[in-house]
Amino acid sequence: MASQYQIDLEKQQIAWKDILDMSGRLLSLAEQNNWQQLDTLHALRDKKLEQFFNQAIAVELVEIIQQDIKKIQEQDRHIVQLLASQRDALGNEARNLKQMKRRLNEYLSADNRKL
Repeated sequence: MASQYQIDLEKQQIAWKDILDMSGRLLSLAEQNNWQQLDTLHALRDKKLEQFFNQAIAVELVEIIQQDIKKIQEQDRHIVQLLASQRDALGNEARNLKQMKRRLNEYLSADNRKL
């Protein structure tokens, strides 16, 4: 029969694996430009991280978690880079649309003067 400590350890391992899986899914969503789902999942992961670290962490997991946090931070940096790139692309697209609108208005104005 498993001790309460072993049961708690297994629960923490499962909870931590869930957080790691979410972090991987966040990166996938960013690579797919799926910002809405990314935002929702990010909020959920933050909540789970807060819950996880509000408890005493099993000694056996501390080193693993420290290594995994570095991986999560790297994934999050990559997500921020993708987001910045997307923001820049959207800014360029918005400028292009404004230029097209201005040209169209100029064309329509010139066309109306001919009438």
